[in-house]
Amino acid sequence: MTQHEILNRLFLEAAGDLLSANGIKAEVVTELGADVHSKLSYVSVLGATGEGVALSSMMTVDSALLVSLHPLGITEIPTADLEDWCRELNNQLVGRVKNKLLRYGVVVALGLPVLLRGTDVSAVATPDLTVSKHAIRTSSGKISLSLATLVDEDLVLIERESADEEVMLEGVVSLF
Repeated sequence: MTQHEILNRLFLEAAGDLLSANGIKAEVVTELGADVHSKLSYVSVLGATGEGVALSSMMTVDSALLVSLHPLGITEIPTADLEDWCRELNNQLVGRVKNKLLRYGVVVALGLPVLLRGTDVSAVATPDLTVSKHAIRTSSGKISLSLATLVDEDLVLIERESADEEVMLEGVVSLF
């Protein structure tokens, strides 16, 4: 398995964890071609970098699905709150990837999520990046995920056996 494939597997595991935490039982469809959101969508882009690795996560969520996922549990949610929620979902996704990378001895720092809104939005990456595209279909709408990775040729991702102590469980608070 290549380093990019390992990163993609961790990304998909993190997406499954995020969906489960938000009460969504859906299957992630791997490697989509042109997967366009024809309805109004919210798009969050978030990068993470560390020694030897750079990641960029793009999450596109149909507006109806974003409303159904919102923690307020109501249908009339102000646009600004939906935009914040879209950024937060991608932040949680990449945060989960960051936590999983700790098992490999890789520490990454997250940037701040950027938001776009519209229809027919798709990921564009430079030729030196490896991009994987995925989709999640639910009864309320669709989420498209893109992961762009850049890995130093010297980086080798090997999972540590003793990593369980180093990785905090979701919901655990660390006071330092």
